[in-house]
Amino acid sequence: MNYTSLAFFMGLFGSLHCVAMCGPLVMALPVGGSSWWYNLMQRFLYQFGRICTYSVFGLLFGFIGNGFNILGLQQVLSLVTGAILITLALVHFSGNKIIRFSNFQVKMVAPIASLMGRWLSKPYGGLFAGTLHGLLPCGMVYMAIAASLNAGSPIEGSKFMFFFGLGTTPLLVLASVIPLFLRKFKVPALLIPALFLVAGAFLVTRGMNMNIPYISSPVLPDQTVNCD
Repeated sequence: MNYTSLAFFMGLFGSLHCVAMCGPLVMALPVGGSSWWYNLMQRFLYQFGRICTYSVFGLLFGFIGNGFNILGLQQVLSLVTGAILITLALVHFSGNKIIRFSNFQVKMVAPIASLMGRWLSKPYGGLFAGTLHGLLPCGMVYMAIAASLNAGSPIEGSKFMFFFGLGTTPLLVLASVIPLFLRKFKVPALLIPALFLVAGAFLVTRGMNMNIPYISSPVLPDQTVNCD
């Protein structure tokens, strides 16, 4: 499995959470559509805009990660980010929440959702609404960003976030096309902390250079992280 495959499947499994949290937003598309073709196009433009935002995040954080790579600190970065993800997972499993951070997320959602609503009333506004959607605070996105930080270069970081966004798309499109699917859907309560734990353990084992086949190839200086 290579890094892009990891990104896609991380997004695919994580989209169970995305459907529950963001389903109502995608169901709002389109507004004033006059044909099924227009409706479908709006939905795909929305997803494309969201994936583009994720890709830009990957580019930026991949650039930061590349700085650590140049300094020979890629292994340290992998260990630290993995440890942070594991810590967040354990906090979730304990039933506790980081109150200030949760409040910050809530405050961030309102203005972004308001801007999205403005674009949804415009023809072909799905692209811009989807771009704004990519800015919404989300645990799954944080986890993907942590992984893109360890991708080794800006391009690889952008690719990671692109394939992560691609993986989240099928269920989100399904939820937007078949609203009844969303009504019957319930996300497992421990899904996010479980994925955080898995991703954190993956990054820690990579940082420790354990060289486990298909799981943790060694992290070498000036080399993009690979997991084949």
